[in-house]
Amino acid sequence: MYNSKNKQYVFKQSTGSVWNFFSDERKGICYSILSKRNTWSEPVIVHKDFLPPFYIDMDFEDNFHVLFQDKQGNIFYTFLDKSNVKTVQVLKSNIPSVYNKYLQLTATRNNINIFFIVDHNNSHILAHQTISGKVINPPKVIDYIFKNEHPYSILTDKSGSIYVFYQVSDGKYIQIGFKKYTPSQKTWGEFTSVTRYNGDCQFPKAVIDNKDIISIVYQRKTEKNIELVYQQKVPERNMWSVETVIHSSSYSFNNSSIVLSNGNINVFWIRDDNINFSMSSDLGKSWGKPSKYSFPVSKQLLCFSFKSNNPYECDKVYAKEIPGSYLNGYRLAFYQEGSNNTSISTDELKSMIIDGMHLLKGNVEDLIESDNSIKDSISRIDNMYKNIHKELIKQSVKISYLEGEIAKLRNNVKVTESPSNHDNLENPENEDE
Repeated sequence: MYNSKNKQYVFKQSTGSVWNFFSDERKGICYSILSKRNTWSEPVIVHKDFLPPFYIDMDFEDNFHVLFQDKQGNIFYTFLDKSNVKTVQVLKSNIPSVYNKYLQLTATRNNINIFFIVDHNNSHILAHQTISGKVINPPKVIDYIFKNEHPYSILTDKSGSIYVFYQVSDGKYIQIGFKKYTPSQKTWGEFTSVTRYNGDCQFPKAVIDNKDIISIVYQRKTEKNIELVYQQKVPERNMWSVETVIHSSSYSFNNSSIVLSNGNINVFWIRDDNINFSMSSDLGKSWGKPSKYSFPVSKQLLCFSFKSNNPYECDKVYAKEIPGSYLNGYRLAFYQEGSNNTSISTDELKSMIIDGMHLLKGNVEDLIESDNSIKDSISRIDNMYKNIHKELIKQSVKISYLEGEIAKLRNNVKVTESPSNHDNLENPENEDE
């Protein structure tokens, strides 16, 4: 049964290997790997003692980053690659508390950004915490937030800036807006409203494509119905597009989201295990009539989160939530894999080359930064060596001086202890003669 709180995470690595992360009531957080025959391997347990749900992301180097809490409310982070599993506690619960903290994370080049909601004095605080290398930084408050089934959504643009969309109260209604985080400055910007509606706006779901175009879908309540609304923002403008009502109903759109696939924008919602959707093929300018999506599985319909690092498809699909099933390995709605068709268009090839250049540029920048750090260290060591050399010369001069003084003292002692001096001391009258 489709349930967005129980996601099935499917990741395709750059090598083509497909991993599936999921939770099991007895085994905990597990993963399986898809074989060439489209069969899943036996589950491997990552963590057994945890409180559902968990969250996971894959970075551009095919590493996995898992965020979960234990049954006492403590939050843990796990780094996982082909050979290592490392887990650290990032936040300790002062009082054992068992409730959904709505964990999310995003892995950027040098930092792991963690997000969660904590309850405090009948209020709900959206917090942000970073892990830089081995350093776990203390959490910081983003804002007070209105909490429901889907309280916030995060995404990251090509520059590494992070957007968090969330719900706040304007004193009368629940509205949706966002804040932007700039990693280089380590600061959050001011809250920017997306909605200014005379009614409650809820359940923000946002995605971003390879051109940094942001799409958001949410529901808003009218006097008679509930509307599913789409809006868009392009990077060159600070304004959002006009609201497009995709569909209206007397039922909630809590199981709804956006899938960007093959240049199309698909807004979908689930009713009685049926996929309903409306599609735009012209970047949101016009929309097709809402209809049911033909999918081979209904009762076994599940909520997937899909991400690919495969160069032939990483820019073809963006889906934090997408209906799917484990039919013949896995099958996703709105997106059929082109495993036998690897041809790409000129624009897609250009985009891949540009992305590759950005990636190489980032790696070169990291190498330059490391080289500069090494040069600074060498310079400090060289200065230390010069200072030590100067100090050795000073000490050598002092030692030479002391050796000379000791030699003089030894000569004086020898003269004093010679036999002639003893005779002169015993026969002082000889001097008178």
